[in-house]
Amino acid sequence: MLPPISVTDPKPWVHGTHKPVRIVLHDTESHDTAGVAEIRGVFNFWHTQKNPDGTLAKYGAHFVVDRDGNVGRGGDPTQIQWHVTNLNTGSIGIEQIGFATFRNVVWRRTRRKQLYAVARIIAWAHGRYGIPIRVRRDPRLPGVTTHRRVGMAGVDPSGHTDPGPHYPLGFVIFLAKMIQRIGFKRTVAATPGKH
Repeated sequence: MLPPISVTDPKPWVHGTHKPVRIVLHDTESHDTAGVAEIRGVFNFWHTQKNPDGTLAKYGAHFVVDRDGNVGRGGDPTQIQWHVTNLNTGSIGIEQIGFATFRNVVWRRTRRKQLYAVARIIAWAHGRYGIPIRVRRDPRLPGVTTHRRVGMAGVDPSGHTDPGPHYPLGFVIFLAKMIQRIGFKRTVAATPGKH
């Protein structure tokens, strides 16, 4: 089941439709504030962000998740949104408020609710669209990847490194598989730590 949606982008930039086959995880490179203000701020930024020539960039992502596990919804996952060069079609974008410089311990200790919300979205997308809950060597294949991995594979030449080399992708995949298999509440009960 999809986590509760706390806020929606009133006018997301969409660029056609597609069948989602993969999930690309990102971070926003921004600080988090209490409540959903930061999620709204990300949506507002996308509405006004411009290219070097002054035209609107029209970026977006399907979900934005803050440190408290609040989830913002951009476009419908069957709509194409621009969040990763050369791989937008077929990709669901999940932005996590935070920084690529976060160490694994920061993600796992202070961003646990965020990681659980992301894992819930992944488990939901698996059930809804059949997206495999696994990381593939080739990020173009169906599954879950990060913007960093897409860049390292030479698919996106923009130089993005999010959500960083210390992002606990394996832990998120583990959580998503558990949630898909036994449900969210039982997964939380089975995994120690602050939720």
